[in-house]
Amino acid sequence: MTDTIPGRGQYTEDARRQRLDWLRERSGTPLASLDSTALDAPNLVGNVENFLGSVEVPVGLAGPLLFDGDTVRDSVVAPLATTEGALVASASRGARAITASGGVRTKVLSQRMTRAPVLEFADLTAAHRFTGWLLDRRDTLDEQVGLVSRHTRLTDVDPHQIGRYLHLRFVFETADAAGQNMTTAVTWQICRWLTEALADEEELRPRNLLLEGNLSGDKKATFGSMLAGRGTRVTAECRLHRDVVAAVLKTTPEAMVRSHTATVLGSQQAGMLGHGVNAANIVAALFVATGQDVACVHESGVSVFSVETDGDDLVATILLPNLVVGTVGGGTGLPHQRELLTLLGCAGAGGARRFAEIVAGFALALDLSTLAAVVSGQFADAHQRLGRARRVDWLRPGDLDAALLQPVLAQGLGDSRLHVTRVVPGPRLHGDGITSELGALGERRKLTGLHPLTVTWTDGSGTATTAELVAKVKSRGEEVVAGIAKLFSLSGEGLATAWDRWGADTGFADAHRRELAVYRRTEPALTDLLPRCHGLIEDDEREAHVVLMERLRDEGGPWDGDRIEDALRAVARVHGHWLGRDQELLAEGWLHHVPEPAHLAKAHELWGELVRHAAAESPEVLDPRRRDILLGIVEDAGYWTQDLHAQPRTLVHNDFNPRNLAVRDGRVVAYDWELATIDVPQRDLVELLAFTVGPRVTRAEVDRLLSAHARAVAGVSPRAAELVAGCDWRHGYRLALRTFLMTRLALYAAGHAQREFAFLPRVTRTAFRLWDLERTRDGG
Repeated sequence: MTDTIPGRGQYTEDARRQRLDWLRERSGTPLASLDSTALDAPNLVGNVENFLGSVEVPVGLAGPLLFDGDTVRDSVVAPLATTEGALVASASRGARAITASGGVRTKVLSQRMTRAPVLEFADLTAAHRFTGWLLDRRDTLDEQVGLVSRHTRLTDVDPHQIGRYLHLRFVFETADAAGQNMTTAVTWQICRWLTEALADEEELRPRNLLLEGNLSGDKKATFGSMLAGRGTRVTAECRLHRDVVAAVLKTTPEAMVRSHTATVLGSQQAGMLGHGVNAANIVAALFVATGQDVACVHESGVSVFSVETDGDDLVATILLPNLVVGTVGGGTGLPHQRELLTLLGCAGAGGARRFAEIVAGFALALDLSTLAAVVSGQFADAHQRLGRARRVDWLRPGDLDAALLQPVLAQGLGDSRLHVTRVVPGPRLHGDGITSELGALGERRKLTGLHPLTVTWTDGSGTATTAELVAKVKSRGEEVVAGIAKLFSLSGEGLATAWDRWGADTGFADAHRRELAVYRRTEPALTDLLPRCHGLIEDDEREAHVVLMERLRDEGGPWDGDRIEDALRAVARVHGHWLGRDQELLAEGWLHHVPEPAHLAKAHELWGELVRHAAAESPEVLDPRRRDILLGIVEDAGYWTQDLHAQPRTLVHNDFNPRNLAVRDGRVVAYDWELATIDVPQRDLVELLAFTVGPRVTRAEVDRLLSAHARAVAGVSPRAAELVAGCDWRHGYRLALRTFLMTRLALYAAGHAQREFAFLPRVTRTAFRLWDLERTRDGG
């Protein structure tokens, strides 16, 4: 095999394929991800050499941010290309604070690009004489610039002599181009001209010439560029009202100023260029998204950020003295980058100034949000990672193979001679579930979620079977709790602290073990409701907790009264089987940690913070009336939870809604049992109604479904019938409704500010409709 990259200078798909095959053979790496690319090789001339493929970077939307600038006078949503978690959320929070206070003012102060050749002369006298000669010919220099570019204007010639060396800092305006290539070409033309003009002037002619002597600061952070400017010099300013600082940034203007003062002292001791928080994050993310020269992030990320109080307001400013940006040329012509520039209203001629103002506005938003996070202790929460005392060999995507599944299926199907012959993975299923997504926030380094597999095996008799399965790879409960902590890390000290204190006791702890324990049960009342399980993996060393189950495809259909009753009858078998046996269940230990009802009252701090945060962040979901109802339930929890403890309790799914239900061959199937717990059986009823009956449900419809559930539970056994007859079934329903509103609905509503739940508005309206129906019943 030749050690020369094939297809040099060729911009064709065939040449790209030759390089890819050559590199595979040379490295022994499959490089499967590079097989396809959306980029067209012939269009990349001038952008890259030896084109191999492309790398995708996730792009998230930050904002909207309201601008009141010179060229930006509208609300802007910014596409940020990043793999850094919390960046988009933090920038959006800062944008929300600025917008709520009237917007950000932005202004481009100047635009210039520099190139600085260095000339060597016979001695320092010759260098000095040449300086005068050149400055006397300024008009000729302008003419030379015009020969190369009609968009470039020479604005200054700044000579710097050191002995016999003369550095010439040429300063240009380059319109909408960033200008590095343009100024290089123009400067080379000037150097050619002066060399020719002095061909016969021995005393003035330079002995040697370098096109760039490193004085321009190209792609470097320098004091010279910061003071004199290189690229676009742009500034942004905003005024934040005290109430907005408190409500959105979760701190005070005084605390922001105090902390800023301390960080300025630290930056001075470090010798930092300027003083900023993390403007480079915005610069890099927008550069990658819009095709800017990413190598210029180093100098472009230099900033001067400041905050001060003015009366009750917080005034914040930022200066980006060296923002090297353009909207024509370079990578801005690539298809994705061009579309995102167009989205921003910056594509093509006339867009560079607008783009610079947008970068400055969002940099200010991020700096404000990040400083507030540091002030209130949210910064560490947003970036926390679960610590481990040992290295863990986590499951990786390629691990779901025949070798791993062989013993699992053999044990799960009770056939020691079973042999797995083939495993074909499918694309990961979308909508893994809220718990899986939260677990991924808490720990992103391991395989989790729903992974479809087509598995073929032969049983002991040699019969071949092919089945469509799903490997549900679970996050640990601790990871889910940590993921919610990250979600709440930008929600203020009160909620973050309350979650830190009480979050581990909200039902998520040991969720990974609980679901596997459910699938190990053999009671028909439960197994008839579960998806068919083909095997389990529980490997604590690898933190691998996997359910291998049938792949469910819901038969669909509306959630009308008949379908709701079918679901209630199905889960009622579970409720009736264990009704009144709660202590027996708890003693068995397979449900792991299950807080008693009294814990609901003890954790009132958390429930109250959830409600207050949701009401402040999502008033369209939790208006003042609903907020007050929930806070009243929280306040009275010490009383009604005692009554809840006295009701007949049983095993409940605790997440019993259409997101976790399917109908297959006419059979209701319930999956996602990680939150299974001990509670009144009406708890599953309440959740199903909140998700299905709609906000116009009548009292008669509720009564019918409540009675149907009670009859189904009572019909399981004489013991269940006796317990149902001996209690006030409606009273248990009302207590379950309080529990659902205070805990699950409040948790959804608080998380809605950071992670939109499309189902939440309708579920909220329905849940409060159910509440109102009970409050108005018989004047209750």
